[in-house]
Amino acid sequence: MNCETIKTTNKFKQGFKTGQSTLEILIALAILIISVSATIVVLFGGQSISVDTKLNQEAIAMARQSLENARANARQNFDALADSSSTIGEFLKETIVTAIDPDTKQIISRVTWQTDPLRPQKVEFTTIVTDWRNVFPPADPADSGGGGLTGNWCNPQTLGSVDLGPGNSATDLDVINKIAFISAEASAAAKPDFFVIDATNGQSPVVAASINTGPSLNSLDVSGSFAYAANNSSTAQLQIINVSNIAAPVLISSFTLPGVSGTGAKGNSIFYANDKVYIGTKTASGPEFHVVDVSNPNNPVTLGSKEIGRDINDIFVYNNIAYIANSHSNEIKALDVSDPANINEIASYDPNGASAGKSVFVAGTKAYLGRLAVNPGNEFYVLDASSSSTIASLGSKEISSDINDISVRDNFAFLATSDSNKEFQVWNVTDPANMTSCTNFNFPQVATGIDYENNIVYVSVRSNDALRIITSQ
Repeated sequence: MNCETIKTTNKFKQGFKTGQSTLEILIALAILIISVSATIVVLFGGQSISVDTKLNQEAIAMARQSLENARANARQNFDALADSSSTIGEFLKETIVTAIDPDTKQIISRVTWQTDPLRPQKVEFTTIVTDWRNVFPPADPADSGGGGLTGNWCNPQTLGSVDLGPGNSATDLDVINKIAFISAEASAAAKPDFFVIDATNGQSPVVAASINTGPSLNSLDVSGSFAYAANNSSTAQLQIINVSNIAAPVLISSFTLPGVSGTGAKGNSIFYANDKVYIGTKTASGPEFHVVDVSNPNNPVTLGSKEIGRDINDIFVYNNIAYIANSHSNEIKALDVSDPANINEIASYDPNGASAGKSVFVAGTKAYLGRLAVNPGNEFYVLDASSSSTIASLGSKEISSDINDISVRDNFAFLATSDSNKEFQVWNVTDPANMTSCTNFNFPQVATGIDYENNIVYVSVRSNDALRIITSQ
């Protein structure tokens, strides 16, 4: 090989080495750029997630606050509740109101924002509100139950409870201005059967007073300064108690219902409205349903009666119609009581399965019926009571226990039941054809009565620990 050839070969090797070094540098630079880019993406991606989380939390708080404001506005002026929108920073806040019927509206609280052009964000909450002044007009202005629901009633909490002492089992209750009046069945005739509970502090209710009125009391309704009680006696079925001084209630009248006799002729159910008491007995000889004028509580006067031929377990009077839950095959009956001297049955309803009507509550155009446990069959019914001449089912649900009492507010029904694990139950009744269980509580004994006042539910229980006070989260 000559020298010229050797020189050429060396130059080629040197060029190859130079090119190889350049390629390595370019690859290293590419790896460095990719690594830096990935780091930047991770850093800014994490920052973006953090920003998204913060904005989402702000939007949720904003939507919840708007929903609570709308609920409060509905309680103050239901008719004025309307759509609204506003912009706060990057958020568009909207309240969308849709009328379901004249007394019911759906509220959607919606907050939207956009983190970048390709990622619009949204949170929203929905609720149903009613014009409680129309849907729940009080028979007694002092016992209206107050405003509508607030908070999460699918996750309620117990505020407090109170013990009536050994041998006293609560049978019913009525609450006015956080004072709970409880009727009871005592283990001995000498024990108290009427209690006044001061629940001003719901977490620490206290027994303000108690008295003994007789054998026991099965039901009661309170108005103003007087408690009207169905007495478990066949000679003095109506007891009237002056409760103007809650620390010293006084029995002022014992009234015997005329024309009724037999072992079943005992006070079993009661309802007060407009200076009248509507009282029912168990199956007896003579009329089981009575109307009594109590405009002078010291001197009750009978106004009329009607024979039903069955136990009258509960009464609810609305617009001069008395809805009675009874043990007849037609387990809810509607009686025209506009003329107590001439009471007429105008409608009734017979649910499937043989049982007895146990409890009834009326709100607007709907009647809510609770039955004694029946197998097979449903115990809880929502009924169309918009017509004075017919009662029709809108939906029903199997509870598999006695429904001893019902209270309804807005789109929730509160049930006092005999279920050994679910004595207190909350049901969403927005769609009567598709009612859903919301929650339940387990008490030591059967729940016997239930009442609602200002977003608090009061439950009487057949045990020493006889009053449970519950509210939303």
